[in-house]
Amino acid sequence: MSHVKSIHSGIKEHKCSQCDYRTSEKSSLRLHISSSHLGIRNYPCDYCDYQAIQKGRLNYHINNVHLGMKNFKCDQCDYQAAEKSKLQRHVESIHLGIYYECNQCDYKASQEVHLKRHINTIHMIIKDFKCSQCDFQATQKGILTHHINSVHIGMKKLKCKQCDYQTAAKSSLSEHVNSVHLGIKHKCTLCDYQASRKTNLKNHVKVVHLKIKNFKCDQCDYQATREKIITRHFNNVHKK
Repeated sequence: MSHVKSIHSGIKEHKCSQCDYRTSEKSSLRLHISSSHLGIRNYPCDYCDYQAIQKGRLNYHINNVHLGMKNFKCDQCDYQAAEKSKLQRHVESIHLGIYYECNQCDYKASQEVHLKRHINTIHMIIKDFKCSQCDFQATQKGILTHHINSVHIGMKKLKCKQCDYQTAAKSSLSEHVNSVHLGIKHKCTLCDYQASRKTNLKNHVKVVHLKIKNFKCDQCDYQATREKIITRHFNNVHKK
């Protein structure tokens, strides 16, 4: 009955707590909060700068804007692709067992772009700032200073006026005061969840309400909401 009342009578019973937006469907409210107030965009288009918060919306965009034509078909399975290069990668990794290997470690990837990302993030990080008291290295001087103050000197200049809490980072002190002494919480408008940090709230919405799968398997198209699920998938499927 509520569906008939809200959808067909035009009653917009779901209201955003952060603006004047109203909708008759709870799913639309979820999308509104994620895109307008949390800035969540997780599915980028391969053909333009468009990003979507749901895979279905990205597929709809591609089909309507970029024609969504999948002219390249694999002759060994049902796989189809809109680009010849993607079909080639599929055949190489799935049917021929060809992988892109890192020459600096044991990492392997089914796609060259994954190997490049691995090298850039793991091996190409230039850490020019080295700690004189241990093996710690940093990409920025500020990070090194924070390390020295907190690990070797124990200097925590920023002190809470209401308790003994100390920190070297101003942002950490602000979060401490807001959550511990002021009781300020970032509340989820879709459930009773509360978080002391906005980043935690974002992660909650992504995983619980939007089911966004940020973690991808390097060996196939499998995606998951948590890294441990990817690890379990890899061990069960690819490590045989």
